[in-house]
Order: sequence, then C-alpha cells, then structure tokens
Amino acid sequence: MKVKPLKVTQLRNCCKTNRFSFNNTKDLEVLDGVIEQERAVTSLKTGLAIDKRNYNVFVAGASGTGRTTIVRTIVKDRAKKRAVPQDWLYVHNFQKKENPIALSLPAGRGRVFAQEMDRIVEELKESLPTGFRDKGHQEEIQELVSSSLALEHEYFASLSEKAQEVGFAVKSTKTGLITIPKKEAKTLTNKEYEALSDKEKKTIEERRRLLEPFIHEFVSLTRDIEADTQEKIKKKQLRLARKIASQPIRRAKRRFGKFNGISDHLTAVRDHVVENLGKFVREEAQNSPPEFQELEFAEYGVNVVVDNSETEGAPVVVEPRPNYFNLFGKLEKKVENGVYFTDFSMIKAGSVLRANGGYLLINTNDLFAYPLVWDNLKTVLRYRETTIEDMGENLGYLATSGIRPQPIPIDLKVILIGPSNVFEMLHRYDEDFRKLFQVKSEFDYEMKRTPDSVDQYARFVATTCANEELRPVTGAGVGRIVEFGSRLVDAQNRVTLQFNQICNILIEADTIAAEQGDEQIDASHVQAAVDSREHRMSLLEEKVRDEILDHSVFIDTEGERTGAVNGIAVYEVGERLFGKPSRITAAVYAGKGGIINVERESNLSGQLHSKGVLIISGFLGALFGQTRALSLTVSLCFEQSYGHVDGDSASSAELYAILSSLADCPLKQGLAVTGSVNQQGDIQPVGGINEKIEGWFAVCKERGLTGDQGVLIPQSNVRNLMLKPDVVEAVRSGEFAIYPLTRVEQGVELLTGLKAGKRKPDFSFGPARSVLFKAHETLERFEEALAEGGEEE
Repeated sequence: MKVKPLKVTQLRNCCKTNRFSFNNTKDLEVLDGVIEQERAVTSLKTGLAIDKRNYNVFVAGASGTGRTTIVRTIVKDRAKKRAVPQDWLYVHNFQKKENPIALSLPAGRGRVFAQEMDRIVEELKESLPTGFRDKGHQEEIQELVSSSLALEHEYFASLSEKAQEVGFAVKSTKTGLITIPKKEAKTLTNKEYEALSDKEKKTIEERRRLLEPFIHEFVSLTRDIEADTQEKIKKKQLRLARKIASQPIRRAKRRFGKFNGISDHLTAVRDHVVENLGKFVREEAQNSPPEFQELEFAEYGVNVVVDNSETEGAPVVVEPRPNYFNLFGKLEKKVENGVYFTDFSMIKAGSVLRANGGYLLINTNDLFAYPLVWDNLKTVLRYRETTIEDMGENLGYLATSGIRPQPIPIDLKVILIGPSNVFEMLHRYDEDFRKLFQVKSEFDYEMKRTPDSVDQYARFVATTCANEELRPVTGAGVGRIVEFGSRLVDAQNRVTLQFNQICNILIEADTIAAEQGDEQIDASHVQAAVDSREHRMSLLEEKVRDEILDHSVFIDTEGERTGAVNGIAVYEVGERLFGKPSRITAAVYAGKGGIINVERESNLSGQLHSKGVLIISGFLGALFGQTRALSLTVSLCFEQSYGHVDGDSASSAELYAILSSLADCPLKQGLAVTGSVNQQGDIQPVGGINEKIEGWFAVCKERGLTGDQGVLIPQSNVRNLMLKPDVVEAVRSGEFAIYPLTRVEQGVELLTGLKAGKRKPDFSFGPARSVLFKAHETLERFEEALAEGGEEE
C-alpha cells in the first residue's frame, strides 16, 4: 500500500511549443468565429430563428467567456437579414387630449410626416389670413352686412311711423332705442317735458305704453337679423377656411393617407383648424414671439418617438442601464408659473420601443439592480404591448402625468445575458420566466486541451494582438498562455474559455516587453505578467503567511505531534485564491459523546463541514463498532480559527488526527493534508488543489526545505495539477514531495511511518502495533473504564 510521490511530469502539463510552425502570431490568421462554443451558438441561433412569442433567449455562462461579444455578433448578423421595422409616433388626440394617439409609418416616413405637418401649419398661418383678406371675400361679407343694415333700416322706418302715430319720435343711440314725446308735431326737450302738467305727463306715458310692443318687436327682429347675418358670415368663413385648409390636408393624405390612422388624424387636424381660426387670423398671433407660437400650434405637431430612418435591418439595442425610464420610456414635464405640465410632444421612447421589431440585449446583473423593471418587462412580453407611463402608476400612487398615451404593440425578442445560477433561480421560482424564455444558450467556461484547441488558442492570441495593437507573441509565449489557461481551470487536460483574463495577461505582458525594449512577447514576459498580477493581489496572503512564520499562528513544518495534523484551507480575496495551512487537533477520551465538532458548537461550522464530520463518525462506527457501541468522545478543532469554516476537504485530515490520538501515534508535521473522505475510507477530490499545495510549499520554503516535507492529495486531483515552476523545481530536486492517495490507510502510513493495519474477519485488528490495532486497543480500554465507572456508581 506504499504510495510513491508524483513525478515531475505529473505536476504540470507543459505546452509543447515545438509543434508550432509559426515564428510569432503575426504569421497566423485571426479568428472569424468563436472557440469551442458550438452548443451555445447553436442554441442561440435556434432561439433567434423561432419567430414566435415566448421564444426569448437566456444566455448563461461565466463572465469573460466572450458571451456578450458573441451574442452581439450573431444577433447583428441575423438582424441585417430582417426588414426594417416601422417608425412610431404620437400625435394629439383632439377628442380626448389626455390620450395621445399612437401611429405607425414605414421606416423613415415618420420624420417626413412630421416635417409635412410643420409645413402645413406654416402654410395655413399664411394662407388663412390671406384668404380672409381677399377682396372678393370681403365684398361678400360686406354685401351680407349691407343687406342686414338695409333690412334693419326698413324695420326702423316702420317703427318710426308707428311712433309718429302715437305722438313719439324714435332715435337709435349707442345704448339702444329712445323714445321722445312730441307735442304739436314738435319733439319735447327734457326741460319742456318737466314743465308739463301731471295730467299731460300721464297722457304721454299712456301713449308710450302703446308703443312698447312695437319697440320689443323691432328689437327682436333686429337681433334675429344680426344673428342670421353672423351665422351666414360664419358659414361663409368656415367654407372658405375649410377650402383653404383642405388643400394642404389633401396633399398630405395623398402621401400618407393609406397608412393606418393617418387619414383620420389629418381630418381631425383640418376640423380643428377650421374650428379654431382665431389662432391663425388674429394679428396678435402672427406677431407673437416664436416660443409662444410654438406652444400655440404644438397640438398640430408630430412626436416621432421611434425613428428608423437610418436603421439597417432589424434594430439591435443593448441597454447598459436598464432602469425603468431607460427601458420603458418616460413622460417628460415642463414647469410654467410653478405648475408642472406635459403633453404628447414630451413622450420619450425607451429601449423596449426602440428595439421593437428587433432585439433587446440586457445583462441580468444590471436588470435586477432596478425596482419594478423585471415585472414590467414580463408584462410587456406577456401582452406584447408597451405603455409609456409614470412609474408612480405602477406603484399604485396617484397619477401625476396628466396624460396616458395609447399602448404600442410590441414584436420583440429579448436576450438576457447572465450567470447560470441566475437562470436556475428564475427557472425554479418564476413561473412567468419559464414560459417567456423558452431557449437557454449556455456558454462553457472551459474546453478540452487538444492539439486543435491549442491551435485555436494561438489564433485567439493573434486576434487579440491585432485588435489591441499588441506586439506579436512567440511560440513559447503562446505555450505559456496555454498553460496559464489550464491553470485558471485547475486542469491539465482543459483550458479556460474566459478570454478576458487571457486578454488582460497579454496586455500586461506587452507592457513588460515594451519596458524591456523587446519586439516580441515571449514566455518570460507572460510569466512576469502572471507573477506581477499575483503579487498585486497577494498582500493578505503574505500577511497570513507572516503570522505563521513569526509563530503567531502555530504551524509546525518539522517534527511529529500526536493528534495534530496540518490541513490546508483555500481563501478567496477578489480574483485571488491562496492556500492557508491550519492546525487540526483531536482530543479523545472515554465517554459516549461521539465526535464533538468544536466549530459547530461555536456556530462557526458550515453545513458541508458539519457533513464531513458526520461522515467521519460513520467511518469510525463502521470500522470499530461492529460488535459493540463505541465508548468514545472526540473533541475535534481547527486551532486558531476565528472565522467560518466550511467545506469537507479537511475531513481526511480530521480523521488522521482522530486516529493519531486514539493510537497515540505521532504524525509527521512536515506533511500537510487535503482531501475529503467517504464513509468507506476512499479519498475524494477537492477544489483549489494548486493553491493549497503552493500555500503549504511557501511556508515550508520560507522556513527552509528539508526534503521531508510535502502534501498528501487525492489521486483524483492529479489531473488538476498546474503547479508553479518553483514548486516543480523543488520536487525535481527532491526537496518537496506530493503524494497521491486513494485510501485513508495510505495517508495513515505516510503520516505515522507505521503500518495502517486492517480489520480481520473476527473484527479484531492486526498486525500488532499497527495504527488501527492500537486505536482498537484504546477503544477497548475506554469501554472497560466506562463499565467500571458504571459498576462503582
């Protein structure tokens, strides 16, 4: 069962650069497609090809895989093959001004229609006053007035005769008709009237009352004449206005009337102009300031909210800030005399409307940062229409906009881009999401490392150098980039597809090459860039290591200790992962408490760590408790751990500490341990294997390598090894070793130098003095002690 340390060739999969046929990446063709994302691309194209409702697309995957760039490229290529969608515009509703009317026109015609309406208004502002000043029209009006006056004179003459018969004269004044009494055919003055006797005055008033019915009749007749004349004048003016206004309106109908709703709107404009002639013919309106005229005639304008005059194919809109207004539009407001107001001309479209007929791309990290947006987006997709309204209406507050524009039908495909866990969460908890987003396009974060994929990597490097204007990269430099790509995914046979990190390293390597005056980027520049990046982010790692080196944190790298083993945890700070050694101890004594997880008892143990401890209990029970219940209490602790502990990667180390304490066998402190264990004693793989090895190696190196130091790792993690060159060199020189384990017994023998032992068919253990034999003896002693204690009690 002896385990041999790994060979140098097993520690890092170096890229063989002698297979490259190029001198540098200038000799390579740039990529015109994507690398190893066939599943994602096919799924995306399928989603784009299905032109049915609910077939929106969720693009899932890790950031940096190029998913957004790839999606944009594919979507834009498809959009070019589609027709340009219609323009959308809002116009004034002359029947209900609070509900502006939405109209559509072919792409580019919205702007032309708006210009035509402006031209109609300017034309009417000139043609209507000119038409009303026309000599022929004025003569017709004058003829109507003259006829009216002649008839009034005729009625006045008749009234005068009636007044003469009863002894009165009638006179018309500005304030109305007055009757003047006459005596002996002579009109009386006020003084003469006052000089009359009461009897004479009474006689005159009696005669005046006889005249009153004729006066009332005359007033009624003249009023009818004036009203009739005014009506005739108004009709004549309206006929003239309608005739003048109809000319440009007919012209506009010939150009735009065939489009839905336009003809009705033009008719409404003509009728409104005719009914509001005062706007056009009064002199003060013509001489008013331009800003006043703009407001005066604003209701005849056109608000083109979506102008596709310069769009090629279907629109592709990428919304980087999908807040409510940017996505769904808004109603702008103006202030006049301290009062807010809005109208159809202040309606502004959002990304949903601008992408209508095409594609809308949104990153979920941005989408869920804003309130109300997700629910409203689902409503738009569900009912396939959008309404531009105040956010307050969605919140149930009192509407403050004053207008509610007509909704606009939506034919839109939304493409959400986000992490896979967001997709899973939405798919699990949001029923609407499951219905609306039928297509998932998932981008992988890694691919197999094969000769073909390495060649593609080289072409990607060439493409990046061309796009970013970097120096060309040598074959050795490309090889080191490939190795860096494998290190990012902790795999010898795979490389990362998170190309943003590759791009960043190339940019930094180019800077280093420039500082050194080199014309090409070589392996040394790439390695220097990697080292520089790690150094920038390693401050906390160094401080943690310093605490170990100055013995503030107790970690031994030499000698032996019973019941104590060095485990290795992984910490993440930003993009930086690093391994930190931790001393794990186990104290055993007689009792029935089982394993006491100190971290769990102090609320510092995560669920996975607690699970690992329970697995250890299962292993010990299955191994030693076949004939009797275990009389055992174990206190298991991560020493000097003051934060949360989680994960099961320390479960094998914890088991070694327990067995060491039970068997009273010291463990070698120059060896650190990582790996989880199952209930049958198999060693299982863990994450962060490279960082864990390097973290332990760094401490040992600082204290001085002795040749007896190393790390015990799961055999199944060997394929994940992409260790740093200094670790590889230490192994090559025999100063450090890495042992791959498949079973707990292998680790026991490496750590103790003793035989692990095994259980016999009769449930005893051998050989004598093996670790399991001694541990079993201790358990029997605990049982006897408990039995004796029970008898005494």
